[in-house]
Amino acid sequence: MSISVCIFARNEEQRLPQCLGALDAAGLGAEDQSHILINGCTDDTAKVARSLAAADARITIHELPIGDKANAWNEYVHRIADPAVPVHVFIDGDITASGGAIIALEAALRASPEAYAAAALPAAGRSRRSWATLLLSNNYLSGNLYALSGAALAAFRQRALRLPFGAKGEDGIITYLMLTDMEGGTDDTHRHRIVIAEDATFEFDSLQANWRDLHLYRRRLRRYSERHFQKQVLYRLLKEQGVRVMPETIYDIYTKEALATLRPRLDPVNYWFDAATLKRLREKRRLPAAAL
Repeated sequence: MSISVCIFARNEEQRLPQCLGALDAAGLGAEDQSHILINGCTDDTAKVARSLAAADARITIHELPIGDKANAWNEYVHRIADPAVPVHVFIDGDITASGGAIIALEAALRASPEAYAAAALPAAGRSRRSWATLLLSNNYLSGNLYALSGAALAAFRQRALRLPFGAKGEDGIITYLMLTDMEGGTDDTHRHRIVIAEDATFEFDSLQANWRDLHLYRRRLRRYSERHFQKQVLYRLLKEQGVRVMPETIYDIYTKEALATLRPRLDPVNYWFDAATLKRLREKRRLPAAAL
């Protein structure tokens, strides 16, 4: 076995079969493995996953009670993943990997022995060109599809380095860790740690003008708002003190002093979401720790 695939699935009963069905064409071999991490689902994702696993012995299902992607990532990296596997591919259950994408990610890591990660590029979406340009120019990862080397997995385990529970945009945190050579701080020039696999692409369904997708769009903006404030506070801490101050939960960073420095963005799209997010964060801080 040379590749292990980690699939994050939260309420993906409709799109999970398409995601799994594309993996063979993407390069998943007969001896490789797929791990479906079902986290906090309220639909029939688990039922669909069990049906898929019954038809494919390579699939293993892991049901996590908490709907949190950072927690699911930690579970895979620190508990589930086989440390003997040289390439670990991470993919969201609502996207489709292009033909040969897994092969391209593996080849990119093999061609760059010092790289901890290989990034794929978007092949769909209205903003795919600007998104791809951002990834290419900055050596960033997109959380939709990327690969980590076995050496990266070992480094996370040796350092007991976990993503904060409740964090938004885990790909940004992983990118920062890679670019600072797993140290944190202000030196983010280690671009050789992330290689872009330009032949590895992924597709996803764009939002449509209907009530269901409008609800999804509102949830997305709410998540982006929290990620905006998270970046301001978390990266300031990590740049000043390094990875030793990585919080166990993301809400630990929102101290009274930190919240006092945060302000909503002054634009018509983000202002109201930012204001609601700050109100929610301030309310969470007043709750007992057990209630969080």
